Amino acid sequence: MQSYLTPEEVAQHLKVEVADVRSLVEQGKLKAIRIGSSIRIPETELERLPVTCAAAPDADHPAGSPLPETEALPNGSRWCFTRTGRAKFRVSGSVTEGADIWPGRMQYPIKFPKEFMDAMLSHFRNQEVAVGGKFDDPGRGSLGEFIQKKRKTKMNPAVYVAALLIDEGYAEPGHRGYIRFHPKSGKARRTD
Repeated sequence: MQSYLTPEEVAQHLKVEVADVRSLVEQGKLKAIRIGSSIRIPETELERLPVTCAAAPDADHPAGSPLPETEALPNGSRWCFTRTGRAKFRVSGSVTEGADIWPGRMQYPIKFPKEFMDAMLSHFRNQEVAVGGKFDDPGRGSLGEFIQKKRKTKMNPAVYVAALLIDEGYAEPGHRGYIRFHPKSGKARRTD
């Protein structure tokens, strides 16, 4: 029979704060079950931590690459990580063909058609721009402002679009809060 640990027991074992353990659970880096208001973590999950929380990537799991998931994702979608690696989100499609992005636990995707992606790449080509992740004021000239204006939305999924651009090689991280768009298309620019 599988042994289960409380977040407090895991925190004590890892010599970290309980909040850090809960954060790992929320990020999906540490699988857990919920029974009522209690969280229990399978003891075997501790064996995955060197992969899911690696400070330096290993050859089998490069930083930002999707973790092996036990559940199958529908419609050929895949996991992608935000720039910080703290959260993952689901993506179907690509920058080249248009993408559907499910931020957080959203049931329905935000759709980014090919025409939008092409316009965005053309508009920001070879520039370093602020991601602009704030909902109410993403910042003038930011990716967030561009998304809100072009998609006519109050939502601001800029952090997810930026992560997808980086994941597919259309951009790279700039200084904090910025990304640098490449002068050419994505895949050929990837260096990892």
